[in-house]
Amino acid sequence: MNKNWVLRETDADLRLMSQVLGVSEITAHVLANRGLRTKKTAQAFLYPQAASLHDTLLLKDAEAAIARIAKAVAEDEKIVIYGDYDVDGVTSTVILYRVLHRLGGDVSYYMPHRVEEGYGLNLSAVNHLAEIGTQLLICVDNGISAVDEIGHANALGMETIIIDHHEPGETIPAATAVVDPKQPDCGYPFKELCAAGLVYKLAGALCKKVGTAYTEENEMCVLAAMACICDIVSLKDENRTLVYRGLAVLNTNKSINPGLGTLITQRGYSDKTIDAFCIGFILGPCLNATGRLDSAELSVELLLADDIDNKISLARELVTLNDERKDLTKECVDRALDRLAQIDPLPRVLILVDDDAHESVAGIVAGRIRDTTGRPTIMLTRSEQNMKGSGRSIPAYNLFEALHTHRDLFIRFGGHAAAAGLTLPEKNIPLLREALNAGCILTEADFLPVHEIDRVLEAVEITLELSRELEALAPFGKGNAAPLFVTYGLYTERVRVIDEKNTLIFTFRDKNNGDVRIKGISFGLNRVYTQAVEQAGVSASGGFLMDAAYRIETNVYNGIVSVQVGIKDFVVHPIVPQICRN
Repeated sequence: MNKNWVLRETDADLRLMSQVLGVSEITAHVLANRGLRTKKTAQAFLYPQAASLHDTLLLKDAEAAIARIAKAVAEDEKIVIYGDYDVDGVTSTVILYRVLHRLGGDVSYYMPHRVEEGYGLNLSAVNHLAEIGTQLLICVDNGISAVDEIGHANALGMETIIIDHHEPGETIPAATAVVDPKQPDCGYPFKELCAAGLVYKLAGALCKKVGTAYTEENEMCVLAAMACICDIVSLKDENRTLVYRGLAVLNTNKSINPGLGTLITQRGYSDKTIDAFCIGFILGPCLNATGRLDSAELSVELLLADDIDNKISLARELVTLNDERKDLTKECVDRALDRLAQIDPLPRVLILVDDDAHESVAGIVAGRIRDTTGRPTIMLTRSEQNMKGSGRSIPAYNLFEALHTHRDLFIRFGGHAAAAGLTLPEKNIPLLREALNAGCILTEADFLPVHEIDRVLEAVEITLELSRELEALAPFGKGNAAPLFVTYGLYTERVRVIDEKNTLIFTFRDKNNGDVRIKGISFGLNRVYTQAVEQAGVSASGGFLMDAAYRIETNVYNGIVSVQVGIKDFVVHPIVPQICRN
């Protein structure tokens, strides 16, 4: 067994769980691994209901926020929603704008420019909003750290409301209302809602207060679900309910939001099932790309659009921007890997500099390099007179703590254990590189990904019926990873290597039952596979035994539905099995 495969064990009565829940023992085992061992908790997980959402008014300052917004609408005050340039910020802005506009509010929105203004509320924007007569400023997906900016807005005569989900600092801004479940004195039972989830719930409570139906609820649930997936919040509790419901609504009516429906068509998904993968890797990146390379206003305009020509034009522009973002990312990743190929051994912590990189893709590039090398990575590029960048880390390395130890080297930095953003003088880069590596105690084992295995399966147990049953555990993501299984001694009959797509196509047979054939596929493991077969002394085209860690998937090709396994890791054995000679 690969030393980085950790088999999860349980003492649950799987046979009883299987009988009570009407599922296989394999699925019961997966549920037990996630702590869902009673009929009540398992059924609540398998069949999320809107009634399970917590009372919105349990959020600290929720009543005050709702009352102040209702007053602004009733008295025709000028309201401005101050958003953010990622999917969570965009959808939060759209949800609140749509509901306030329908209620008759004098409402507009302001989306900061990622490169020109940076994240969050800024003093220049506050001055501008005061000049145009803003009376109520509502920050969504930002504001919890804007102590000075909120104070300045107050001094200019604007009232402010913050709806945010980020970690608060020692001082809470002096806004009229601050809705953030992560505040220490907020007793809300679930702390992991994204901003759009908070706005979705507050909008419903606002409609109830003013005595009108929440007519947009299904559409807004779709947008909140997208934000949950794209902001990578834990898909538990309310988030699971929002995503489960949102995906169900979207697949029933892909044009429930006309602009999103047009984007779905542009991406070729009008006749396909929309799942968490599609949101996170196909649609979400298009909405994010506008905030990276242009203005997030484009994404807001798309999600608010009704005119058919405008919808199509905006959707095409988003797809084009995302393609451009992908090209910029690939070019930067390729340059970084070429440089790293000249370094042996690699430092434990990688600090890369690329003057040609667009600063908006620095985090994506750092993540790709981290995934390839297994090492914590910081990608820096030039921004005016200083260097600016992002870092992505691994479970064994707390990036925020490491940077905080050397905070005197930075003009600005922030983040958490897994990711960080930073700005520093160019002259401090060698000092940072030396400091982080000198104090680093990471070992080679820390650079290898750890795979938590739900259960060991025999090849004959990998069936289409099981794949469909496991789909009931979706949506998958943070806090609810797709089940991972291992099968030992799979006979690898044939392997096709598609280098241009960095893809491997496997045909497996059960070593004990040659009639059982299974298709497998992997992405991004070509280099690892080539090294493994060379080390084992076997042919890259197949004819050997393999231990495989995989996810079970339903594959649809040319109208034919079948089961396949998505390979995540493997061990190649230097053995020519008896089945090869048959």
